[in-house]
Amino acid sequence: MEVFHANPYEWLRRMTVDCRFRPGEQLIIGDLAERLRVSPTPVREALIRLQAESLLDTMPRRGFFARTLRSREMISVLQFKYAILKFSVEQAIHPLDSAAPVVCSPTLGVVNENDIVPTKSPDRRIENIDVVEHLWKCIAALSGNDAIVSALNNANDRTHHVRMIDLEDTNRSLEVWRMTEALSVALHRSDVAAAVAVMKTDLDGLVRRMPLLINEAISRAYVAHDGAA
Repeated sequence: MEVFHANPYEWLRRMTVDCRFRPGEQLIIGDLAERLRVSPTPVREALIRLQAESLLDTMPRRGFFARTLRSREMISVLQFKYAILKFSVEQAIHPLDSAAPVVCSPTLGVVNENDIVPTKSPDRRIENIDVVEHLWKCIAALSGNDAIVSALNNANDRTHHVRMIDLEDTNRSLEVWRMTEALSVALHRSDVAAAVAVMKTDLDGLVRRMPLLINEAISRAYVAHDGAA
């Protein structure tokens, strides 16, 4: 199928974040340029940028390759992400007032099992993860540090796919929604210790499930690629 995209970087970034390439697949600049109907130069520049963001792999004199998800790497990124968020909460210059909610925080009501629809639905999964990632971005912004916000965005990109798979499990989805509710409440109350504890619990849950999530992500990537071949 012929593809056209005005911004090769954004298209390639979305493909890598969603693990739409087969793990370890070599990304040929000429082939991608033809597929995107653009010249090779912006494709090469986009691949270089994505490699710098750790969303692609490279091999000397061989080129660019789709990343292979690894449990240890994902856990390291999640631990780094937790450290960023913990620092951001602890270093927030202006305390959060329960009478003045965080402007960019999603509005979350009381969560119960009836609010959780089957998360096999792609639309619902996207909605769920958008809320979670948006909340992480809001917390990073509390630091007032652009470098921290940028690092958080990159961590979101690198862990996005495994988080999507994680949220397919209805029980796990319920846990995450309760986490966002508890975290929002803690922030509004300026309760740093409670906010950090909630984020640590979320980290520990993902770390425990990571081997299973990685295996599932890799399996799906191969199935999707073979089915499209």
